Amino acid sequence: MLNLDGTLWDHEDASRLVPPYEFHGDCLTDAHGDGLHLFPGVREFLEWTSWRFLLTIVSWNVGERVRPILEGFGLWDYFTFPKIGGHPNKADMIRRTLEELASIGYNVEDIIYVDDRGIYVDEVRMTLPEVDLSTCW
Repeated sequence: MLNLDGTLWDHEDASRLVPPYEFHGDCLTDAHGDGLHLFPGVREFLEWTSWRFLLTIVSWNVGERVRPILEGFGLWDYFTFPKIGGHPNKADMIRRTLEELASIGYNVEDIIYVDDRGIYVDEVRMTLPEVDLSTCW
């Protein structure tokens, strides 16, 4: 499970970017000239992990602004049941994702949750103690 802002790209709040977006390799520019850059190796990381794990998104963003960014970079299809919501409750996003995965036959026992902010990791640990949660941040 991956966060977006500060994890896949260098922007702190991609929801503030305004379409239309102009893409140039691993960079984009929005309608006001503001930019966002994928971190080096993100594409290779997603390609490698997608062959080994189910990938999903857990992000506090506005989906209507961020999904076109992921699609424009060609990254959207790497993710199963992505959660992009206008609230910081990442534990709820993870719980709902686990429920959706269970509904199609997956019994998820281990989660790797990657986020640039430790506060969300702590919240997830407290809210979902039954989940074996590995963290990278």
